[in-house]
Amino acid sequence: MSKTLQDADREARKLVANWTTGAALTGWIPGSAFFLTAADTAMIHQVASAYGVSAFDMNNLLSVLGGAVASAIAGGVITEVVGIIPLVGWAVKSAAMAAKAKVIGDEVIRYFRERSELPDNKVVIDVEIDDD
Repeated sequence: MSKTLQDADREARKLVANWTTGAALTGWIPGSAFFLTAADTAMIHQVASAYGVSAFDMNNLLSVLGGAVASAIAGGVITEVVGIIPLVGWAVKSAAMAAKAKVIGDEVIRYFRERSELPDNKVVIDVEIDDD
């Protein structure tokens, strides 16, 4: 049985959930914005792969780079604003880094799903209604 768009959806959602959990668990660590930017880039590549799309062909490279830049900017802002406050700030930073990963993940799912050539297994039932 070949992979369908729905299979890719499930795989991509699981990938994003895993990366989001990782960001939540490690976001409090000083300097985590740097490695979480790399993690977001890896997540983007894995989601693209789930949909059978090469993240690194010239047509899709801009989306990967855009995601990495957005991740770096958001991570930097989060780190600067709340990362300096002990305990509460660290918890907020972890939650914010997880939210950032989720938003980026949801957007790349949408982006690569639209570009996927996987077959759509969704069943559409046509219903005729008589207007008598």
